[in-house]
Amino acid sequence: GSNRLQNTIPSEIGQLVRLDTLALSENSDVTGTLPTELGRMIQLESLDLRSNGLSGTIPETIRSLVNLELLHLQHNNLSGTIPETIGSLMNLESLSLSYNRLSG
Repeated sequence: GSNRLQNTIPSEIGQLVRLDTLALSENSDVTGTLPTELGRMIQLESLDLRSNGLSGTIPETIRSLVNLELLHLQHNNLSGTIPETIGSLMNLESLSLSYNRLSG
């Protein structure tokens, strides 16, 4: 459900290197870009940021999330190309990028 968070995802989130699940879905007031520091969260298995107001590109640092099993970024305003490095995430079981302005 909605958490009613506001503003942006802070770059300091990258300091949560032992976190395995990050779920911040359905917060239309969460805007801004995906911080590149997400790539430091190497224990992440689930990243669910669907249905927010996020914009910008998917950072290339996503390639560092080698334990990622679920990546849900649908229903945002993301644009640019889908990083090819997502294809190297061997543990990825669920990927949803629909309802964005992505290409590639």
